Parts: sequence; C-alpha cells; structure tokens
Amino acid sequence: MICETATTDLALLRHTLHRDHDTAEIDHTIRHAKKTHQLSLLAQALLCRGEYLIDIGEQPSAASKDFREAGILARQLNDWSLLAQTLHWQAQCQLHLGEYMRALDIWLQALQTAIDAEDHPAFVRSYSGIAQVCLVFGQVGLALEYQQRAFDLAANIDDATLFTDCLLALIANCYQLKYYTEVERLLAQLSEHLARNPRIEAQAEFHIYTGLVLFDHHQLSAAFDQLQTAKTLAQNYGGLWCRSLVALILGRIYLHQNQHAAARQSLEFCLELGEQIRGFNMSQQAHELLETLCIEQGDYQSALSHLKVGHAKQLQQLQSKAERKLQRISQKQLNPLELELRLALSRIRYQAKSVAN
Repeated sequence: MICETATTDLALLRHTLHRDHDTAEIDHTIRHAKKTHQLSLLAQALLCRGEYLIDIGEQPSAASKDFREAGILARQLNDWSLLAQTLHWQAQCQLHLGEYMRALDIWLQALQTAIDAEDHPAFVRSYSGIAQVCLVFGQVGLALEYQQRAFDLAANIDDATLFTDCLLALIANCYQLKYYTEVERLLAQLSEHLARNPRIEAQAEFHIYTGLVLFDHHQLSAAFDQLQTAKTLAQNYGGLWCRSLVALILGRIYLHQNQHAAARQSLEFCLELGEQIRGFNMSQQAHELLETLCIEQGDYQSALSHLKVGHAKQLQQLQSKAERKLQRISQKQLNPLELELRLALSRIRYQAKSVAN
C-alpha cells in the first residue's frame, strides 16, 4: 500500500499535471520510484501519467504502455483493485485506437477482476466501458442498460469523480435516444453536483449537451452561446474528445446558419483531432456534414470524396459483422459474471450486517 503522504503527493501531482500540461514532475516521480523500488508508488504514478496522456496529452498508444506496466506491477503486488483500474484504462486506450472488440475483452477481464477484488468502483468502470462499446456499434438500448447499472452503483459510492463520469455518460446515452426530458433532468442533476464538486472539464460537457438539446429544439442562438462557452472551457481544460465534439457541433450550427467558411474550419478541425481518436465516430459525422456543405456550394467532386471516406469508415466499423459478435460475446460472458456479481455484493452486504450486529 502507498503511505498517506505519497497518496497526497500523487493527488497534488495529478492536479499540477492537468493544470500545467507538463509531465516533468510525474516523470521524475516515476524514475525515483523505479530507482528506489517503490512498486506501489510506481504503479500509481504510471496510472496517473497514463490518464493524462490518453486524455489531455492525446497519446493513447503511449498511455497504453504506462497502463500495461502498471498492470504488471499490480499483479506482482496482488493488488486486484489496482489491476482492475489499469485494465479499465487499457480498454479505454483500445477504444480510442478503434480496437473495439479488444476493448470489450479487456473490460470483461476488468469485470472479472472487480468481482475477485469485491471492488465497487471497478464494477462501475467496467459496466460503463461495456456500454461505450455497445454505443459505438449503435446498440443504444443495450448501452443504456449497462450505463444505468454503472450509474446506480456509482450513486452509492463516495467518489465524486466517478459519479460525474457516469452521469455524463448516461446523459450522452439518453441524448442518443432523444430522451430529451430525461436528458434535461440529468443535466439539472449534473449542475447541482458540479456546484458541490467543481470540475471544469465536466462543466464543458454540461454546456455541450445543454447546447445540443437547445439546437435540436431550434433554439440556435442559445445553443451557440452554450457551445461557445464549452469551446472556451474545452480549449483550456478539456481533453481531445471534448474539443472534437465541440468542433463537430459548432460545425453543424454554422452549416445550419449557412456560414460555410466557419463550418468548414470547425469540421476540418474536428477531423484533425479525430485522427487521434479513431474509436469514435465523430470523424464520420464530420465527413457527412462536409459532404452536405460541398453540395450546397456546388462542389460535387469534393462532396463525393467526403462521401467515400465516410462510407469507408462506416464499413470498417461494421467489418466482420462486429455487432453480432458483440452481442454474442457480451451475453455469453456477462451472464455468469452477473451471477458472481450478485453473490459478491450479497456477501459484502451480509458481512457488513454481521459487523453491525
């Protein structure tokens, strides 16, 4: 285990890293931990740097290396909670890189590890991760089912960051289904939560989804204001995904307003960022919008080019009928895990009652 002072130092390092966007201090901590054979500190520091690299630093491949090394250390330390956490982030890297089935496999490993460790936050991350893979393949209903499970568990865990992440994921899922009333209710809940637990990057996503709902209800001026606020926050504090999504939605708004030059600039910026996060379909959507823009400008050759690229990305995503493979794998492997999960949670609950009595 890591001593309290080291834990505090790591928390401070994480804050400094995300504020200054400079890995010098965490790099030094990693070198020192290796030199002094502080394996727990080393694993946590690698995890910290990896989280930065995959999000703000926009380097999923480098992050994956840190997470794998932290996972090896977690096994050596028999720290199954830490192992589940490293597996979650390894899966997140694979999702960013477009390796969807690999991501699913790793999240299923993380779920099994969570059961062995009786680690509730690990359950949450695994369920939420599986939901992300479902969402990629358009299985929105199945995604909502797993995301709701993650959220319900997170609501009973004293972890404000984890709860925020699950709430945002649930908002995104409900928005995909156009459950506007539920989205507005969840956004109000998120606003209250962020007032108690401020987190700037989450605030940016709050403005994104508020803007999306307003846009879909044809309140363009109000939607634009929300997205401009989100853009400012995302540029200064948000990660790659957040900035890409803002650029995509602003492109949609500009296109709707016939501001073709601004739309092109925003959508091409989304494509530039999207090359680094192949696991999400924002690039495909950007190509579709650019196709529409080119048609409106009478540039049919460019429109055809965007159509071809968009279709190629869609075909790549559906290669080998991955949706059916997803359904088959998830049901086959998750059903027994569900039973083990219920047994594990019951055991924890009964042990707690025994101690209380």
